[in-house]
Amino acid sequence: MKAQLWLVALALTAVAGCTSSPMASQVPARMVESEGQSYKVEQLTASTWTVGLPRTLAEGPNKTASLVKAIEKASNCKVTDSSYGQEGKALNAQVDCGVKPKNP
Repeated sequence: MKAQLWLVALALTAVAGCTSSPMASQVPARMVESEGQSYKVEQLTASTWTVGLPRTLAEGPNKTASLVKAIEKASNCKVTDSSYGQEGKALNAQVDCGVKPKNP
């Protein structure tokens, strides 16, 4: 019985190790300038990026577009999907690097 529990614990540890991203700790955050605003953009995985919301970014219809543009500029890839995370303090995005953005 103890051996079975140990094997289960070992398997869970291995799975947890697979889900963490070594890339996130290896790739430093990038500061990107876009439309007169500075954005801190970080790569989380090969196809997932995040950008923090600057304090001076105005609310409104262009907010998400500005954040997407910052990620596209930093990644040089096209954003295909995005959603707000960290209680609305960051935009997380999936990118497709086979498709280049029109105006990064």
